[in-house]
Amino acid sequence: MEIEPATTNEEGVAENGETMGVSAKRGMYLVWEDLTVVVPNFGNGHTKRLINGLSGYAEPNRIMAIMGPSGSGKSTLLDALADTMLGTLTVRETINYSAKLRLPSSMRKEEVNEIIEGTITEMGLEECADRIIGNWHLRGISGGEKRRLSIALEILTRPSLLFLDEPTSGLDSASAYFVAQTLRNLAHDAKTVISSIHQPSSEVFALFDHLFLLSGGQTIYFGPAQKATEFFYNAGFPCPSRRNPSDHFLRCINSDFDAVTTTMMASQTLH
Repeated sequence: MEIEPATTNEEGVAENGETMGVSAKRGMYLVWEDLTVVVPNFGNGHTKRLINGLSGYAEPNRIMAIMGPSGSGKSTLLDALADTMLGTLTVRETINYSAKLRLPSSMRKEEVNEIIEGTITEMGLEECADRIIGNWHLRGISGGEKRRLSIALEILTRPSLLFLDEPTSGLDSASAYFVAQTLRNLAHDAKTVISSIHQPSSEVFALFDHLFLLSGGQTIYFGPAQKATEFFYNAGFPCPSRRNPSDHFLRCINSDFDAVTTTMMASQTLH
């Protein structure tokens, strides 16, 4: 599969004979050739081809419809083209596929392989590199490993700025800590990392350098994460010694918390 910049001021002829002018705005061509997705068929031990040898292209200034009856492979084709993680691929195959799609075509094969293996190591995916990702009917890697794989796909191109939306949500404490530690390592390698996070443990919260605390669309605190406790103390909201600081901050700024607590206590008294 290739992604190529569109040339400008081209003209073509459609099947009905009409001239097709290409806008002066540059876009991207997406070309796929002999695209096949194979999954195991557990019923007889053989494999099943979900899509087989598909070739085509999409061009700027045109909208393409993918049509077919249920089970024809529409979603599988879209997942493959969109670089979505396919459950039947291994971790290494997924990173390799994404690298070939996103890294410059001028890059030597050795350089690409070095980036792939370096990314696998950087994200701590060596032990599961040759296991399939899995899906609802295929047993695969764990949730934490899948989350780290998602981050691995984003850092393949070595971006200077990385945005993440709740990368630890749904993970157990050990997996959440590993993901946060990996992000910290990335940030300390001259990267700028911005991440939203929901109710981190005290161990995970301690890994963050800065905190931007919001409530009702307003800034409550912006500054060093480890000085937020002092900020709330000076504001009259000291953090109890055994309470998770991040939980304390959220409790203080959540206007509904006390009302909910009072309601629950009243309900328990009635019972």
